Amino acid sequence: MMFYETTAESRSLGEKLVSWSLDRFGKEGLAAERFALTLLPFDRPLTAQTPPARPAGFSYHGDQPFYPCSVVKAFYLAAVEARLEEGAVQPHDELDRAMRDMILWSSNTATNYIIDLVTGTTGDTLLGEAEMRDWVERRQWVNRYLQSLGWPELKPINVCQKLMDDDRYGREKIFVRLGGNNHNCLTSDAAARLFYAIFSGQLVSPARSRHMAELLHRSLAADFVNRPAAQVLGYFGAGLPAGAKLWSKAGWTGWTGDVDASYRRHDAAYVELPSGRSFILTAFTQGKEMSESTSVLPGIAAQLCTLLSA
Repeated sequence: MMFYETTAESRSLGEKLVSWSLDRFGKEGLAAERFALTLLPFDRPLTAQTPPARPAGFSYHGDQPFYPCSVVKAFYLAAVEARLEEGAVQPHDELDRAMRDMILWSSNTATNYIIDLVTGTTGDTLLGEAEMRDWVERRQWVNRYLQSLGWPELKPINVCQKLMDDDRYGREKIFVRLGGNNHNCLTSDAAARLFYAIFSGQLVSPARSRHMAELLHRSLAADFVNRPAAQVLGYFGAGLPAGAKLWSKAGWTGWTGDVDASYRRHDAAYVELPSGRSFILTAFTQGKEMSESTSVLPGIAAQLCTLLSA
């Protein structure tokens, strides 16, 4: 059973949003089969209410796996909070800095530092057969942790790979090709469930959830928005009305040298509107035109705000 309930209202809202998006941006490369969206609308801020056991929601291709780019970093954030909670990782200043930079600036280097910490591994150089088996087992810890949550939305995902700016080498290259394609993959439903758990205070612990939410907050002030790594321009944040509040983690790739990890643009967000309404929205898009577009994701967010105000 899905964690959300598709009501008549949420279905109507979601179908209108998807139909408008495909009609408006289809000529710009938004293809129905390479587009996924999950929406959870709320009448008031999620953080100001007792979370419903099953929120209203809607998805379009919500269970379709996509290479997630940097959206996966929100899942690594949950993993390191879980390790801190159980005492397997000890807090320290460099970890604080890496957690912040992984989310705020989408640093791959910070992310890979965290992956090494939570899995007890390092990467790159080749290993012997027995050592490689042990290394693979340890690197799979994040997957095992997430599956232990028992969320059906997480069954098709994979989050065991580091984040690279181009191709991989050594053991990382071997690992990413185990079984043919062992890249990270997520669905828009999985990302929406993670955000719902964080912002309803149900992931790891209420205190850990609040810390994750704080790190995911993204300013909409001009001095932040215009920074190159701010993840607002070209993403949902650029389509929000004045006075909105944004918590998000976006993802993007151009050409990486690996066809299975190239040309994506995604966003996952929790938004509070000046009207008092709020929503969780996750959208994954694929294709060269989508990767290069800075109008599609802002347009989708803007249209959703319009629909919610109708």
